[in-house]
Amino acid sequence: MKILPNRTLHRFLLLTLLVGTAPVSAGFDAEKLSAFTEHGMGMWHVPGMSVAVVTKDELLFQRGFGQTAVESGRAVDEHTLFSIASITKAMVVAGILILADEERLSIDDPIIKHIPELHFAEPSLAQQLLVRDLLAHRTGLPSTDFWSFLQGMPLNEQINRFKNVQLEAPVRTRLIYQNTMFEIAGLLIERLSGKRWHDFLTERLWRPIGMFETYGERAQIGPEQTHVTPYFYFKNELVVADWDFAANYADAAGSVWSSVHDMSLWAQFLLRDGVTRQGDRLISEVGMQQMFEPQQLSSPDDFYPTVELTKPNWRSYGLGWFQQDFQGRKIDFHTGSLSGLVGIIGLDRAGDKAVIAFANRDHAELRHAVMWNVLDSGDGENRRDWNQEIFDLYAARQEKDKDNWKDTVKKRLKHTRLTLSQEDYAGTYSNAAFGDLRVERSDSELKLKSKLVSFDMSHWHLDTFLLEHDPWEMHEFATFNIGPKGNINSVNVFGQTFERISAD
Repeated sequence: MKILPNRTLHRFLLLTLLVGTAPVSAGFDAEKLSAFTEHGMGMWHVPGMSVAVVTKDELLFQRGFGQTAVESGRAVDEHTLFSIASITKAMVVAGILILADEERLSIDDPIIKHIPELHFAEPSLAQQLLVRDLLAHRTGLPSTDFWSFLQGMPLNEQINRFKNVQLEAPVRTRLIYQNTMFEIAGLLIERLSGKRWHDFLTERLWRPIGMFETYGERAQIGPEQTHVTPYFYFKNELVVADWDFAANYADAAGSVWSSVHDMSLWAQFLLRDGVTRQGDRLISEVGMQQMFEPQQLSSPDDFYPTVELTKPNWRSYGLGWFQQDFQGRKIDFHTGSLSGLVGIIGLDRAGDKAVIAFANRDHAELRHAVMWNVLDSGDGENRRDWNQEIFDLYAARQEKDKDNWKDTVKKRLKHTRLTLSQEDYAGTYSNAAFGDLRVERSDSELKLKSKLVSFDMSHWHLDTFLLEHDPWEMHEFATFNIGPKGNINSVNVFGQTFERISAD
């Protein structure tokens, strides 16, 4: 049982009156959704989960399932905190729109107007990119997640390194998911408001909505509040995952923690088109229209695998939202994923319904099953088994990956040796865009290390090594290049060339 401190008790009582006692719609079957969720948790080996379904005025469903941790965990309830990860992005968009309503910026301002130190390998890009482009993942820049998740690189260094990053596509021609752009959006909020981005959201968005269980960083979670432990499912057992972000690291691309209770209030605010339950408009009608207006069309390859099942006629991204048609309705949704933690929020704005689901198991795509099950208007013989269909979809993809790996193993060259002695491969390797990597020798083995992650290296063939990192199910290769003088010049890894700058 969670004990609330005095400073939050009055808030909790108020929210209980506003939300917890809302009538349940006669047409909604809470028992079926509970059974559906529990069955799916068994299929995906999920320790803990929370789910909510709301309309703009009603709480149809709000419940926790399972435990916060496998050992010594607490029962998950509607106030248990989960990482919402990239679901954070729509909240950052809301902050930008509030500032736009106050005419402190326009979302069609060139980003360089507010972040003048931002430059790119293509010089004209700095003049072309608008704030809107950052929020719609249509910059044409490739993912730079390597910076945050392998290097722990501060934002100012990331901004400086963009001048060495080549475009993957022309601007506004392709949806390419780009987390660093949302970090920059958070910086934009800070520069215009004079407050940290999450402090601004706390003051101008979360508190007015009634969200007192929502935090910009894990370190802000009080000792009286329960949060989940993250898990991988590795070699048929649940293994505690390392945190992707340090506790005191606030990342506008996805560091927010919240409860399904608070996220229900957020979803209702969105369904009411930017108006709180008390009738206060926080974002203008024009701003809300911009948030949900399609900004960039997407190919199936740049979207979710679930399109194989939902078969939309179109796919797009708004400002902080993936979008597609489903059974003749426009659905706005977004997932959130960090190591061991997943979530999803889906809005059927025309049908006045929203669904939220969180879980503490890495890549538990049960989240998609819950969302599509709730949003599916079919019944009787037309009712699809979304649990099984989603599970089978991802199982088939996993089997395809296994088959591809078997094919790679078959093509491995036999009976080859390294050109040089093992210790000759050790040293520091550098890439202007992505920073430094170290190859170190330890106990007769080599390891490749970024600042945050250490990869085991095993000889594959010739001068190529296989990289592995438990419990990541990955097969990455590092190929070393030897120059005419018999020295190692560089290594090709993670799709980049890192030049050797020193030997050990």
